[in-house]
Amino acid sequence: MNRVDGRTQIYAVLGNPVHHTRSPEMQNAAFAAARMNAIYVALEVPAPRLDQALAGLHASRVMGLNLTTPHKEAAFSLTRARTKEAEEAHAVNTLRWEPDGWEGHATDGVGFRAWIAEAGISARGARVLLLGAGGAARSIAGEILDLGPRSIQIVSRTAARAESLVRRLGEAKGQVPLTHSGLEQGKRDEALAWDLMIRALAAETVSEEERRWWGAHAPQAAVMDLNYGARASEARARAGEERLRYEDGLALLVHQGAASFEFWTGQKPSLEAMREALREAR
Repeated sequence: MNRVDGRTQIYAVLGNPVHHTRSPEMQNAAFAAARMNAIYVALEVPAPRLDQALAGLHASRVMGLNLTTPHKEAAFSLTRARTKEAEEAHAVNTLRWEPDGWEGHATDGVGFRAWIAEAGISARGARVLLLGAGGAARSIAGEILDLGPRSIQIVSRTAARAESLVRRLGEAKGQVPLTHSGLEQGKRDEALAWDLMIRALAAETVSEEERRWWGAHAPQAAVMDLNYGARASEARARAGEERLRYEDGLALLVHQGAASFEFWTGQKPSLEAMREALREAR
């Protein structure tokens, strides 16, 4: 267990809900492996209180934060400086304490790149279905484009958000065919069956509207779900019904967490220590 005293540096993840997060055990293992006097905790912060929470945590000299649902986009405007990745996503999931305010970073994209490579899944030439258009999806979408897919369709509960993300990606890249839709519209054109689904929805349940998109897959298709653990149970079961390869987001958590650790400390963490902590806690 990490030592806690008057010199202990504090880090935290903010979300609502946050009870499901595995980040504390993973990051505390990374701090212990690096022999750092630091501790990482989970704090439940309602969306309307995010600005107050960030101000108070900065004043208390909390050295670094992760942000999960529903804070990634809202925190963007509450940072005094942002990395290129955060600016491109227009969202942040990692904050670093600086004397004059928080500096924001988006690690979901680099984490996704490492995750898909580790899983041995290829997006090159694939018809990609991206479910979600929030902060994580915004970070990941640019990485998917760089992997050379045949096409990308972005689907959101709010069709306007999917359209906004397609417009942003089109302005930045302008090569891969991009389409958008609302989740309730359903997948109608079987000729546009997907090969790879990236499920970037915060919802644990697979709604009836979402189920209609699941059925339009090509043979040998795969699903990569950003949720993990109990929050991924329904999606995992749905993938089993469709006989699809399914990867939950626990490996993504490790890789984006490692990028956060490096952003905070300037050091690369022990991935093995992080993974072992997650294995032991199952």
